[in-house]
Amino acid sequence: MKPEAKKKLLESKRMAAAEVAAIKDLQAAGTLTKDAVRHGFYKYVLAKYMLDEDEAVSTEIAALAAQSLAKIVKIDKELIGNADKPATCDGASSVDMKQSLLIMALQREFEIKLDGLKVAFADTTDELANLMWVALQKA
Repeated sequence: MKPEAKKKLLESKRMAAAEVAAIKDLQAAGTLTKDAVRHGFYKYVLAKYMLDEDEAVSTEIAALAAQSLAKIVKIDKELIGNADKPATCDGASSVDMKQSLLIMALQREFEIKLDGLKVAFADTTDELANLMWVALQKA
């Protein structure tokens, strides 16, 4: 791995971990709010997807995943859908897999369990943060 790429990856991981720690700290102090979860989770997603706030095209998770992939492979995000033909046996695209990995990571890092059916219908970072809020209240 090139040193510059490694540096970016490590910084991304550090930023995501900082958002997890901030949310957990608020939760432990009993001061966690729904807005804090939404804001922190949005920043967590951007960190995981290696995007700066000015690069975020929307709060739609699929759009952010496509933007992240476009940035990584340095092509226009509009080409991702056309160029990314599922190569896996289950027919999942790179955007689908990136979203799935995000869900797995957030459950592991925040130590929560999310309802898979509800997650499947969460299209935006706010919708997913709302599900996290409920799970964090139970934790």
